[in-house]
Amino acid sequence: MIRQDFIPLGSSNRPGTRLNPTHITVHETDNTSKGANADAHARYLKGPDARRRSVSWHFTVDDKEIVQHLPTNEIGWHAGYKANLCSIGVEICVNSDGNFEKAKQNAQWLIRKLMETHKIPIDNVVTHNY
Repeated sequence: MIRQDFIPLGSSNRPGTRLNPTHITVHETDNTSKGANADAHARYLKGPDARRRSVSWHFTVDDKEIVQHLPTNEIGWHAGYKANLCSIGVEICVNSDGNFEKAKQNAQWLIRKLMETHKIPIDNVVTHNY
């Protein structure tokens, strides 16, 4: 259910710095455009704008799939500096042609899996505002 489509090594938005995750930070993509699904965000993360802005996260979730962009043992640039050093970033798609409720269900499945794999308690699953 998780498709790996990693940001290439050496890209400016893939620093390669080691991450020992203690948190999961959940975001919404804030992109309601038609077609702004997980695959579209995977393409974005490998493009010039994401590299120029140095933005990256670990997973994008839509109503049909979960795409992984970074290994969970590398930091991404998805939250504030301190949060980036300890958290796995998950983006949930809000595209107008998707099913947001199904995307949230898929994200919940992923978050439970990440919590179990990395021994992250529910209190350490936070939103970007945290």
